Amino acid sequence: MGAGIGAIFRAPLGGAVMAAEILYLHDLEVEALIPALIASIIGYTVYGGYFGFVPIFGAQPDLALDSPIQLLYYAALGLLAGLVGILYARTFYGVTGVFHRLSLPLWLKPALGGLLVGTLALAIPGALHMGYGWVQISMTQDLLGLPLWVVLLLPFAKILATSLSIGSGGSGGIFGPGMVIGGMLGASFWRLAHDLLPSMPASPAPFVIVGMMALFGGIAHAPLAVMLMVAEMTGNLSMLAPAMVAVGVSTALVGDNTIYRSQLPNRASSPAHRVRFGFPLLSALLVRDAMVPVGPGLRSDAPLSLAEARLQESEAGEAVVVDERGDYVGLVSSLQIASVPAAARASTPIQAVVDGTVLTLGPDETLDVALEQLADRGRTWAPVVDQNQLIGCLHVRDVVTTYKATLERSVRRASALPAGTALLEWRVGATSPLAGRTLAEADLPYNTLVVSITRDGEIIFPRGATRLEAGDVALLMADPADEPALRAFLESSIGAGVAVPNSRR
Repeated sequence: MGAGIGAIFRAPLGGAVMAAEILYLHDLEVEALIPALIASIIGYTVYGGYFGFVPIFGAQPDLALDSPIQLLYYAALGLLAGLVGILYARTFYGVTGVFHRLSLPLWLKPALGGLLVGTLALAIPGALHMGYGWVQISMTQDLLGLPLWVVLLLPFAKILATSLSIGSGGSGGIFGPGMVIGGMLGASFWRLAHDLLPSMPASPAPFVIVGMMALFGGIAHAPLAVMLMVAEMTGNLSMLAPAMVAVGVSTALVGDNTIYRSQLPNRASSPAHRVRFGFPLLSALLVRDAMVPVGPGLRSDAPLSLAEARLQESEAGEAVVVDERGDYVGLVSSLQIASVPAAARASTPIQAVVDGTVLTLGPDETLDVALEQLADRGRTWAPVVDQNQLIGCLHVRDVVTTYKATLERSVRRASALPAGTALLEWRVGATSPLAGRTLAEADLPYNTLVVSITRDGEIIFPRGATRLEAGDVALLMADPADEPALRAFLESSIGAGVAVPNSRR
């Protein structure tokens, strides 16, 4: 996506950011950002080498913010862009639904859509084609030469034409028309206000550009990407401040409405992140926290008959194999042993059939990564190897057991913290003596800051008068030197009748 958008619209940075931003309503796919940047740069370079590197709307070096009062005008444009963006999305899916319910042959529906678009174009020819030519006209003084009714109706005609074209089953996109709709909306705003409002720009180009940003950036939930794209498409960064105002207003007004109904709310809703976000605590636990020790592995030079006897005694399907130095070699399974004739197993060394490609885990890998690797390989356990030495094994049941045990302990260290900071989560138990007390009365240990309290899914930023309730999850920050005392304080306060230690003032 980043390569295609970045190349065709000659906007490599905006195209790459859009690839990461447009997947979600309220999130960004940060893991895709660097690969998208690389792909977009390459696509842009190859495409530009043939078609040239001039911005798609031509260079616009004279655009600028001339007066602070203009920010109010851009905010008003953002309000209009948000409303028209919602109209665009609802019209598009409304028309699509109508065609979906029509009892007509599939081949006839696009024909009907085309007939209606053609009829619309008899009255407003600008509804046809991509519409970029109208945007280019609207960015110059030639806009004043167009009939006012054409300028005002063109955004809505484009909404209807796009909805009929694609909603009837035709092939096309909604990105390009969305930019045109926003640009013509900005042109309409300037055309109506340039003789009425003080300090209006002499050229309609700023409002056309910001209108493109505000409408599509809001309804597509890609405000940052669209701002960058339009800046690249015009070769001018001076309109970013007005665009930020307009896009901010438009995005706030749009809310959860979207032109892309396949967008997920956030990364936690994505199958690609189901383990990490479905079990967030796993990202704060390491393999060494959950692994179990194993006995000495089978020597690779030992006979297969010994491995067969070991597997029969343990009723396990696989056994770990090491060499004479104790370095991990691989696994041997009952299936591999069965591939060797029974009469030859006493004289055949284990290393003849050992599988060295089986998944191994490192002790410092996080449990969410380990669990995902096990699931991807279709395995229920894996050896844990550190510097070629076998130090344990990790089974899926060990992950679940450690996860549950950590939850029950109620206090755990958060992950990804800067040095010199300890961040803890603590669930207030029903029998805790602190339940029902305010933070001022809680007498927490020295150098402890209660960052937030989560109650019934809502975040509370507490004050001294905030009262703790059973079931609250408190996020506490402490100096690492005082972390043991804080842990002891929180753990001791969970049991009923346990005295609460005094803090140091």
